[in-house]
This record gives sequence, C-alpha cells and structure tokens, in this order.
Amino acid sequence: MKKYLLFGIAAGLLSTGGQAQVPIQKVVLEKFTGAWAPYCPDATVIAEQINHDYVNAIVYDIHNGDAMEVTEGAELSAFYGCFFPLGQINRSGVPANRQDWNRMVADALQDEPLAAVSIDNLTYDAGSRQLELDVKATFFGPASGDMRLNLAIFEDHVTGIGHGYDQMNYYTDTIGHPFYLAGNPVVGFEHRRVLRAMLSGAWGGTGMIPGNVNSGSSFTKHYSYVLPSGWDASEIGMAALLQRYDGIDMDDRKIINAEEFYLNSMLVSNSPVLNRETPGMSIAPNPSSGFCRVDFSLKTSGQIRMEVFNATGQHVATLGEGVMNVGLHTLNWNGTDAQGNPVGNGIYMVRLLTKGGHSTTQRVMISR
Repeated sequence: MKKYLLFGIAAGLLSTGGQAQVPIQKVVLEKFTGAWAPYCPDATVIAEQINHDYVNAIVYDIHNGDAMEVTEGAELSAFYGCFFPLGQINRSGVPANRQDWNRMVADALQDEPLAAVSIDNLTYDAGSRQLELDVKATFFGPASGDMRLNLAIFEDHVTGIGHGYDQMNYYTDTIGHPFYLAGNPVVGFEHRRVLRAMLSGAWGGTGMIPGNVNSGSSFTKHYSYVLPSGWDASEIGMAALLQRYDGIDMDDRKIINAEEFYLNSMLVSNSPVLNRETPGMSIAPNPSSGFCRVDFSLKTSGQIRMEVFNATGQHVATLGEGVMNVGLHTLNWNGTDAQGNPVGNGIYMVRLLTKGGHSTTQRVMISR
C-alpha cells in the first residue's frame, strides 16, 4: 500500500525584516443550503466568486434536508435557526443573507489574528483510505475562554441521482443568470465542497486547550479517520478550525482562525511536490483560465518570495513574501497583475526564491 507524508501545511507564519512573526487571518464561509431550496443556485454563484476572489477565504456547504445532510450540519443549522440559503462568516453573530457575504468576508479578513492554525504530519494510505494528521494552534497573544480544535472534511463536485441531489432552481427563467435555462430542478447539479463530517463534532473537542493561554503557546490534536468508500479521495478537502464555545448566544462560538488543504490528485499520484525531501512546485490547473493554486515544498524554514513574470521577464505580481516553515505550502494567483488588472493570455513564469538564494520556477499558461 502506498502512503504519503506531508509536513507543515500552515496558516502562513509570515514576517519581513526584523518584524515579529504574525499569522495570516483566514475566514470561513459556511453556506447553509439544500437541494430542495430554489434560491440556492444564486448563493452558489456568490460563494464561488468569493472563493475565487479571496485567497484566504475557506468556503464549504452545509446541507439540510437532502441526501447530503450530516449530523454536525443539522446541529449547526438548528442552533443558528437557518433559512436557506444563509451563511455564517466565522460563525460571528446571526446568519447573513447572501448579498452581504462579500462585504462581511472582506471585513473579517481585516481582523487582527490571534492564532495560527496548521495541518501537520499528514499521511494518507490510498489502499486503506486511512487519513492521519495533526491540527495545531499557535497563539500570538494571550487568550482566555473555552477554545477548541476541530477538523471539517468536505467533498467537492458531488453529484447524485434523484431529488436528494437534483437542485431546485428559480433562476432557469432569469435571463442573464448563470443558471438560466439550466432547468428546475437542475439534474446532475455539481454541489461544491459538501461538508461530510466534523471529526470533533459541530463545536470542537473539549480538554485540548486550557482556559487561559500565553503568547507562544501551542496545542495539537491528532485525528485518525478512514474515508468512506463512496467518497472521491481526489475531491476531498479539509478545514482545520480553532473555534470558541463561550456560551449559548450565536456570537459565543466564533471561529478564531482556520487552515485549508485538499487531498487532491497530486497526493493520490505521489507528486514530488509533496515530498518533504525534494523541493518542488506544482501549479493547477495548468493551463488556467485565470485562477490557479501554487503548491510548493520547503526543505528548510526561512524567508521566501514568490513572484510572477511574463515571457519577456517583466515583473507581473508578487504572490507572497515572508517567513514560512518546512513543508508544503499553497499560494494562489487569480490571474491579475500587481494593480489587480487581468493579465493577457500567454505563458507566465512563477518563481520561488528561498533561503540561501535557491530558486524554483514553473510555467503556467493563461488561456481565458
């Protein structure tokens, strides 16, 4: 049986110069949805745009009343008294209407992060479908309260047969809408990032983090899970959560920070970029219509800089700069230049500079 090992998929501990290290704030959008709910296709359009536009947004769907409902999702829906579609942004306050999601995600990304969350020591056995990993939270300031770790597992591009999967759609007669003439219901609808399980329940596990923590403190929870045979391993994603459980009000159970990782086809095919001992870079999709993930591995911790250049060597954009730890990391490029303008079609070079001046370069084709 093949087993693959990854290290340090972290919520970016970045710094420049002599400044103190600080974590990157991630924002979780939990979209409450159902195949029976006819306004949900519009919410899907909005959520997908947010997922594209905000590289530090983590988006997954919590289903209710259909074939994709799970116990943890039903508990969250009941607690927040959700209608469908509504969304929670870091579980802060009452659920929000879809027209407000973009603004609320942008605002939440400006919050000063309290802690970094990482996924470490991840192994997946493709034969037994056994998943092993650690979720770790590192605090960058003092904190108090009931704080818990959790791991959400979701599956992307889920389709099925029948009313439990076919998506009701009020927009099939709305000219100009992306789901215009798609049918009502939409047969064979692709449901994005469907929540499959929360391994420490809806509210996280108790007894992992003390009620008062100091700056620099770290806490780790190990998870072991066998992926059910009906799930497509290449479409599985995970969101590691650091969350509160301070009371019974809707604002008492905020997500403090999170990190995301996809158990994608690179992992199943044992791509070299996943090997801790071999520095590498992988870009997907490639060719790209304008958005791609850049996965890369680091043999040593230290300062990195990732830049994009055009075919003539002109600088186009800087994707990331700062201190990163040993292991696998992801930075995203949405196909724009440093001013936010879409780049033209063609070949671009993504270059990673690491500690000691080592350089790794990969080509990506933009074809819109």
